[in-house]
Formats: sequence, structure tokens, C-alpha cells
Amino acid sequence: MADVQELRRRLQESEAELREHMASWEYAYAMGSSRHGATDHPVLERARAKARRLQRRCGELAAQLAEHDL
Repeated sequence: MADVQELRRRLQESEAELREHMASWEYAYAMGSSRHGATDHPVLERARAKARRLQRRCGELAAQLAEHDL
């Protein structure tokens, strides 16, 4: 049972971190359209990579939690 509680806690933290990142200006600029290839800027790519990493972590934790709920 402690494992399930720990997974839930980690998932909640990861989801909160993802929401916070997606509400940031950094992420807004990274996802916005731009002209002249500015979307290739390293700062913007790092913001998109961070979002992908957080989404992947949330998905993995949710999948682990779902295994326990079977």
C-alpha cells in the first residue's frame, strides 16, 4: 500500500510540475509560432524537451499506478 501511495504522490508532483511549466512564459514562447526559423532557438527547444520529459514521466507513473489498481 505504501508503494501505491508513493506512486500517487510522485504522480501528483509530476503533474503539478508539468502544469506549472505549461503555464510559464518560456513554454508559451516555445509553443507559439514565429518567423524566420526562430523556433529552432536552443532555449525554446529546451522548453519543449522539458514538456515532453514531464509528460513522459507522468505517463509512466500513471501506467505504474494502473498496474496496482488491477
